[in-house]
Amino acid sequence: MQLLLSHANRDPAVFERPYAFDPSRRNLDKVLSWNGVDAAVRAGQAPRGCPGRALSIDLARQIVEQSLPPRDAPPAAPRARAAQWQVEAAVRPSPGQGSCDYSASDRPSEDLELRNEHDDEAMYAYYGAGLVNIVLGVLVSLFGIPGEASLSVGIFTAAEALIVLGWFCLSQRLAFGALYVKGDAGIIRVQSWLGLLHYLGQAIAAFSWLRLHAVVTHADDARARAESASALRLCFGVMAIFVGAFAVFGTVIPTHMLQAAACVLFVPAAAKSWIAIAMFWWRHGGVLVLAACAFIAFWVGQVIAEQRGMSLIDYEAGSGIGVTLLARGLLGAEAAPHAWKYEVFARGFLAPSVYFAAAAHIDRVQGRGLGRAYPSELFMRRALRFKHSAPVLLALALAAIHSFAIPRSFGDITGCGEGGGEAAGPECAVDPTGGLDQYTKVYFSIIHLLDDGSQPGPSFVQAPNRTVQPLPKEQVVPGLVLPSYDEDEGLVTSRALANQAFSGYVKDGRLYPLEDLDLPWPEKDGAIKALMGRLSGSLAPAELYDYDANIGGDSLIGDAGLAHLCFAGLGAHVTRRTADGYEADFTYLAPLTVRPGFERYGAKATFDAAARPVSIWWSHGEKEVRPGDAAWTHAKFAFRSSLLTGVTLKDHLAATHLTIAATLVSASRDHLPATHPLRRLLKPFTYRTIAVNRAAGPLLVHELSLLHHTVALDAAGLEAGFAFAFNRTRDTFDPANPARFLEYPLEYPLSSAAECAATPPSSQAACADEADELAAFAADGTRYRAAVREYVGRYVGIYYADDAAVGSDVVLASFWAALVAHFPRIPPLSSREALVEVLTGFVFHVTAGHRHVGAAYSAVKDPRYAGAKIRPGRDMSDVQAAVQVLAIALVTGFKQPMLLGDYSHVFLRDGHRNATRALWSDFQAKLLQVSAEVDERNRGPRRFKVRAFDPREMATSVSI
Repeated sequence: MQLLLSHANRDPAVFERPYAFDPSRRNLDKVLSWNGVDAAVRAGQAPRGCPGRALSIDLARQIVEQSLPPRDAPPAAPRARAAQWQVEAAVRPSPGQGSCDYSASDRPSEDLELRNEHDDEAMYAYYGAGLVNIVLGVLVSLFGIPGEASLSVGIFTAAEALIVLGWFCLSQRLAFGALYVKGDAGIIRVQSWLGLLHYLGQAIAAFSWLRLHAVVTHADDARARAESASALRLCFGVMAIFVGAFAVFGTVIPTHMLQAAACVLFVPAAAKSWIAIAMFWWRHGGVLVLAACAFIAFWVGQVIAEQRGMSLIDYEAGSGIGVTLLARGLLGAEAAPHAWKYEVFARGFLAPSVYFAAAAHIDRVQGRGLGRAYPSELFMRRALRFKHSAPVLLALALAAIHSFAIPRSFGDITGCGEGGGEAAGPECAVDPTGGLDQYTKVYFSIIHLLDDGSQPGPSFVQAPNRTVQPLPKEQVVPGLVLPSYDEDEGLVTSRALANQAFSGYVKDGRLYPLEDLDLPWPEKDGAIKALMGRLSGSLAPAELYDYDANIGGDSLIGDAGLAHLCFAGLGAHVTRRTADGYEADFTYLAPLTVRPGFERYGAKATFDAAARPVSIWWSHGEKEVRPGDAAWTHAKFAFRSSLLTGVTLKDHLAATHLTIAATLVSASRDHLPATHPLRRLLKPFTYRTIAVNRAAGPLLVHELSLLHHTVALDAAGLEAGFAFAFNRTRDTFDPANPARFLEYPLEYPLSSAAECAATPPSSQAACADEADELAAFAADGTRYRAAVREYVGRYVGIYYADDAAVGSDVVLASFWAALVAHFPRIPPLSSREALVEVLTGFVFHVTAGHRHVGAAYSAVKDPRYAGAKIRPGRDMSDVQAAVQVLAIALVTGFKQPMLLGDYSHVFLRDGHRNATRALWSDFQAKLLQVSAEVDERNRGPRRFKVRAFDPREMATSVSI
């Protein structure tokens, strides 16, 4: 219900700019936050309105008032709109033209990107104006530069390109160009070198104004050359200071300080040029020269106002002076929300046009040609030619690569060869993958190219290095903040830049639109499995559960397959006991909206006491379907597909990767020094977690990501699904409870379940009645967790003699507080026992839990088994849907360091060195024993042969 209300409060059909925080919106009384339309709740007319509405608002008001400064407090520093940026952070047009208005560009380095629906409009409008600026420069270059004044404006247009690029990187918090540098004490600093271009561009813009002053003021060519040379030296000096500051301090320097430094140079330079142009107009006249004076005066006034915490323009209200006020007067109040677009037009198109025309007029009046200022005309002509032609050449090259090279390189994903044919295999004669959209082909091919087939060993996991906490973090989506630097990844800048460039390329909806092509499979016998086998190739992961071998010809399609999927396969952790038998419920997916042409997700399967399917509640059809009904086959496919989508999105990606593992690695590296024993304990279990989670953002979480293309959810449904998953995990995850797997009970479906639950965790495995074949998943899970707990407990005992030692560790208390902040069910750090249980729960979930919920390949290797999209009346995935979900499943086939291995080199080289090394050897022996027990039981009479908790199958962390 809360998910429905939250989604309704963001309905774009009701609320304009639904994702913007706007307490002043006119129809705020239509929100449903209090279980009814707010206006009706206030009037007491809502059928089930929340009686605590007034109380909740009063509490919120008092909290806000307590947080606000006193009413008689002095005005805030000149960052009047910083709070607005932190709340909404709409991409507004940069002032550009060398202006130092930092309302958009100077967001504090710790700010996170919060985007709204106007971002793309602003970006297109501003960069469209920037493109016009470049075109004006090209035209001037083609038709000749009449004099030094025009050449100075040409230098300004070159500076504008740097200002625009740097502003975009700063305002959007782009990671592109972010370098990680090791400092003297092992410090890791983030340095946004592309953001530095913004300030370098402003320095060059200031030089262009000083050069213009020299050529307009001095009739003596020698004096003009001398003054322009001095200005050039000053420009280079300031640029050297900026580069040096970034190299030494990085983003330790607040952005507003760099911006203020740029303004100190730009404002006097612009004012000096304005005086020279004004004097020229006074002597020689010229309407365009007067217009240039007006533009310069306005932008300088805007800069000064912003520095004092004011603004001549209110981008939100659309009020102010100049073009904005004129547009408001001519077009009416309804133009107010779009007022910034007129400012973009004025600053990006009108201003440079007027500057060029005024400069050309000045050159004609002076009539002295070129060669009177530095840099020389020949140098500047070459530089401007390169500056104007480079973007065009780059655009043409990229267009050729996208239109010709990439389709030819990634056109054949099955290896059948262009056009297929019987010679490559019988299935190649009917290969339908040539009709896939280009996005699917590119991603599928890239995934295969990235796999080199090597198996990383324990030596890849190195001891922690020294980092200064907290780690740099970025907001992936609203409500999800992840660290952006991983000590396990190394400082391979070229690879990082290539990954970011590729991510931006494939997420561009203009190049790769979201296409749901409905391609049919060939009807030739065996062709489907043969083609899926070709697509999987060497990347096919080791299957935790081979349905074909365990069930036979019936496989997952039949009723027996449904039971195997829910009691031993991908959905085993969700299945729970009821009064009449068992159920596996995925109806929480039903409220999520989908794209046209697909069914909604959501289904619930019920089983009798013998694990035989009884019925399926089909959410899209809104009815219960039983064996023998006409819709039974389709209902089973809808259930299997809902299970696959729910486990992948919620349990695997959102819960295990982005919440549980991310919190563990962030808390440990933020709060535990590299020499802390618990940091060493957790190192193997957090290996590459940050790196893989950072990659998951553009690959699987964002709009137009691979996951968005793969599932049927629309943008709103995808966002709502992740929001639900994040909140649900934080509210329910209880790592100290040995009888829970994620939010689900890890229980025995036995008559003696109560007795087993009452025994100590270390004895619960022995309590399981192996004669009851339905206990396999819970029994194996409990045995594995007991082995982990024994290891963690002995390790903690080496460094903490008793509860008092735990309580006296201040650093540990900080680490614990970070965990509790994310998971309120974590108990207080009151004893050594609590510490052991919580750490055991985290290790259990990032090893066995991750292996289980990530084992999707067995369910997607045949499009008849399950899919991530459900088409009405279809009982299998279409070709494109099957290939897309297979691509996600194959990523789990990338090899990573396995749990069975010698990781004792990460332990401290202290007085406990021998004890910790011996403990790791004992842990490995225990894991081998657990693995042997799993093999033995699976060779026995078990109906459901579970391998989810076989340590031989587990990686040491969520490193993929």
